Amino acid sequence: MSRSQELNDRLNKYLRLATFPIGVKLLKDKEEMKKIGRVKRPEKKIALCQIFSYSRYYGWTMGLTEEDNVCPLAEVSIGFIRPYNAFLEGTFFVGRYHETQEAAKKTAEMIPRIPYGKLSAIVSGALERIDYDPDLVLIYGNSAQILRIIQGALWEEGGRITMSTFGDAVCADTIANAYLTAKLQIALPCLGDRRFGLAMDSDLIASIPLGIVDSVIEGLEATHKAGSRYPIPYEICTPEFFVKMRRHTEETKKE
Repeated sequence: MSRSQELNDRLNKYLRLATFPIGVKLLKDKEEMKKIGRVKRPEKKIALCQIFSYSRYYGWTMGLTEEDNVCPLAEVSIGFIRPYNAFLEGTFFVGRYHETQEAAKKTAEMIPRIPYGKLSAIVSGALERIDYDPDLVLIYGNSAQILRIIQGALWEEGGRITMSTFGDAVCADTIANAYLTAKLQIALPCLGDRRFGLAMDSDLIASIPLGIVDSVIEGLEATHKAGSRYPIPYEICTPEFFVKMRRHTEETKKE
């Protein structure tokens, strides 16, 4: 069993995920894709988030370069291109997300960005099927499953997990910020991920850098043993509605 298959099995043991956990590889040289088996390339330009959808729903290993990507937010946030002035000034967000240029510029400046030139391609694949060591493990789950990941991440060191978002460019949170901080990132699927990547209303995303994934899983195992589990066990109690109904029925029988 490969390292990635082992991680997949351990995660699914405690999370019971509806879609495949994803192994994401960040490549400085796109030629490195040739060393990875069964990589599919998009026939037309697509958005970065769509390769994650192919991987988590169908198990496909997908590769994407600057030439393949059509999303203008992704190409800046993951460093495929240099941030251009119109982006940094917030032009993209004025009238769409913000009332003023000042507000839009503030948002644009705070979006996590991998420096230009660090990456030229991204590969995404179902964790149980890939033949490469991923840099990030990306998990789409419901709020209870993501809650369990947070609990696992905090088992050893304690504290709190801080989430930062502006409601779009989820790749900036799950890829760029995870890469830059090497810390667990919790994110909301953005509009593009929902419209074009088939993210559901119930989905949240956890992005786990490979360097901490064992610690997170060990925390999942420990908290599972302590009684924090998924699905969250509900408390079995006597339905008072039926108690009242039964009392009424018994009284009716006596009449």
